[in-house]
Amino acid sequence: MTYKYNCCDDGSGTTVGSVVRFDNVTLLIDPGWNPSKVSYEQCIKYWEKVIPEIDVIILSQPTIECLGAHSLLYYNFTSHFISRIQVYATLPVINLGRVSTIDSYASAGVIGPYDTNKLDLEDIEISFDHIVPLKYSQLVDLRSRYDGLTLLAYNAGVCPGGSIWCISTYSEKLVYAKRWNHTRDNILNAASILDATGKPLSTLMRPSAIITTLDRFGSSQPFKKRSKIFKDTLKKGLSSDGSVIIPVDMSGKFLDLFTQVHELLFESTKINAHTQVPVLILSYARGRTLTYAKSMLEWLSPSLLKTWENRNNTSPFEIGSRIKIIAPNELSKYPGSKICFVSEVGALINEVIIKVGNSEKTTLILTKPSFECASSLDKILEIVEQDERNWKTFPEDGKSFLCDNYISIDTIKEEPLSKEETEAFKVQLKEKKRDRNKKILLVKRESKKLANGNAIIDDTNGERAMRNQDILVENVNGVPPIDHIMGGDEDDDEEEENDNLLNLLKDNSEKSAAKKNTEVPVDIIIQPSAASKHKMFPFNPAKIKKDDYGTVVDFTMFLPDDSDNVNQNNRKRPLKDGAKTTSPVNEEDNKNEEEDGYNMSDPISKRSKHRASRYSGFSGTGEAENFDNLDYLKIDKTLSKRTISTVNVQLKCSVVILNLQSLVDQRSASIIWPSLKSRKIVLSAPKQIQNEEITAKLIKKNIEVVNMPLNKIVEFSTTIKTLDISIDSNLDNLLKWQRISDSYTVATVVGRLVRESLPQVKNHQKTASRSKLVLKPLHGSSRSHKTGALSIGDVRLAQLKKLLTEKNYIAEFKGEGTLVINEKVAVRKINDAETIIDGTPSELFDTVKKLVTDMLAKI
Repeated sequence: MTYKYNCCDDGSGTTVGSVVRFDNVTLLIDPGWNPSKVSYEQCIKYWEKVIPEIDVIILSQPTIECLGAHSLLYYNFTSHFISRIQVYATLPVINLGRVSTIDSYASAGVIGPYDTNKLDLEDIEISFDHIVPLKYSQLVDLRSRYDGLTLLAYNAGVCPGGSIWCISTYSEKLVYAKRWNHTRDNILNAASILDATGKPLSTLMRPSAIITTLDRFGSSQPFKKRSKIFKDTLKKGLSSDGSVIIPVDMSGKFLDLFTQVHELLFESTKINAHTQVPVLILSYARGRTLTYAKSMLEWLSPSLLKTWENRNNTSPFEIGSRIKIIAPNELSKYPGSKICFVSEVGALINEVIIKVGNSEKTTLILTKPSFECASSLDKILEIVEQDERNWKTFPEDGKSFLCDNYISIDTIKEEPLSKEETEAFKVQLKEKKRDRNKKILLVKRESKKLANGNAIIDDTNGERAMRNQDILVENVNGVPPIDHIMGGDEDDDEEEENDNLLNLLKDNSEKSAAKKNTEVPVDIIIQPSAASKHKMFPFNPAKIKKDDYGTVVDFTMFLPDDSDNVNQNNRKRPLKDGAKTTSPVNEEDNKNEEEDGYNMSDPISKRSKHRASRYSGFSGTGEAENFDNLDYLKIDKTLSKRTISTVNVQLKCSVVILNLQSLVDQRSASIIWPSLKSRKIVLSAPKQIQNEEITAKLIKKNIEVVNMPLNKIVEFSTTIKTLDISIDSNLDNLLKWQRISDSYTVATVVGRLVRESLPQVKNHQKTASRSKLVLKPLHGSSRSHKTGALSIGDVRLAQLKKLLTEKNYIAEFKGEGTLVINEKVAVRKINDAETIIDGTPSELFDTVKKLVTDMLAKI
């Protein structure tokens, strides 16, 4: 049996996706994109050769490294996704992946009110709505569709929802683990590679190959020690009105660091320290990470939730009004001590460094040794390491370095477009969106008809059916000949078509699509391949979506209408007189508890407010901020032209390097991987980034290590050691089955192994050739080879005691698990394969021996 593996490189020089090809299915794993290295156009040009071959996509982490290309692939190759490609990921990966994608695309100008705009915010949301959400250990059963393919996701312990994938077919089992952590951190449990006893998980044992990378590792220091160093660094940085800047991946390590900051502030308020320190978040996705985290608590460590429940029943992600979502130009509004979480994208990092990097009161905490999406941080790391080499010392975790140097930073200048340029750009976008909407509408209609396999709508032009089928494989960047397909005046029906499209994308289109089909009388062509009932009754019944948990419910049908919302709002209790509904940023901290808008007569509200103010240091005044409002990224009235220039900036801040990555350390990786007893370990390209020391240790333990090249397909062959064999019905009638327990029966089988072909099945324009192995009875006489009898089964002393008691014998357990019968015969188990019956020859001895023998089957 063979499978093929390929490390995709879009021009960045690193692996941005992995393609695994089996006999009749092709999987794409973790399609990433780094806009700072590869342009949007280059990325699309590379993937347009790969996507037509893909059947399934799986995502392992919510970071840009693992899903950065997903939205642009869905946008540019929508026809392939609608008609064929299924995408699978856990729910946190889907939610947090939206955040990382918005941050990355907005930083590169791919979304937003810029002249470089390629996608809308809605396009990103639609692309992630296409992903099928999974739970850990939830089986994705595609065996009937792709001849034995199953997918299983296990906890990776790196990011919320991060997964280790087990990809299995009838003949292969691959374990894909790009990033994983064997220890527990502040919010996540350890990876599910080892069980509670420290042994490898049985479902991951003996795979055909482990696909991983050995380029990044965590610290060997215990997590608690690193957490203590981090909090001590925060305290030191906040002293003397200092500011702490923490660049962080908002979909990765942010939630872990945020809970640690929350713990620090919670403990500090007990001694009246840092009671007024705000926590600032600078992210293009604003506060969506925290919003998603509050709805995904079941994916986090139970010990974290239990700890915070004991702290006045507060949440680890609720700091009250301390938290502020701001833009870089608003940093000047918060003088004094502050903690700033900055999304780890180049544009935001550069702006923040320019704003506060020249202050000696600023402390920059770098929580990992490299930053692929922020080149300015890598330059700062190089300066620190160069200074340490000059002093002949090694940078230690938690040590502060004074960075007094000039570095070059790319800045983005935005200039408003003229009115004429803005209107021309909007007209171009409108035309592009209209053509795309019409194409998606046609593809969805046609894919539903092809899935049902019964009828297609005809036109006066006889070639219409063929053109509609060609749409399924056509690149969506092209403009299809749709004027004569849609019919009628397109300008009059454009708005209605767009509404129908949105309904289709939300799976609410059955009624509107049916209505559209009945507007114009059409002829029906009955396909020869259609079933008899479809020839008699050519209609498309409404489909009911189902998953492993039952029927999928569309919750939008339960939402009230806008008119109901208005009436509901009118009936709401108004705020108490004197309550403040809006307040400027500088005035919020000066309000006291007397100006609160809560109903103070309600004891529950009163206690809740009091709890929040006790540890936050802020009163809960004012209307709550809308952390999730991203309207500023929509193209509304004004458009800007982005111009990138380079400036030299002087740094005078303190830099602290502290490895807080939730990744396995080198020593543990060299021990855990061999314990899975894999046939080989496949390392993602390029070879030069892999750790040579660990590679040598794995080879020394007789493990085959394969370093993959970039953009080159490598074929792996596997010798099958286990086979799925069916027993012929004639042979089954000849077998003598013996029961060895309540659940198992065994029999001696002698036969002839034959491979039988199964009927071919057409699947998505692919023909899958399938066969099965059948054991048939031998023809004629054949002398059987006599060997010593082998006893199979499990001797259970508890069950033996029950049988002896029923026969009126006195059976009881003595020391070390020995069963003593009538104080004359003893039965004890040395191990699972050896049981000793000790006693003098007698009728009792023979009875006990017979009962033990009856528990076993002899073959």
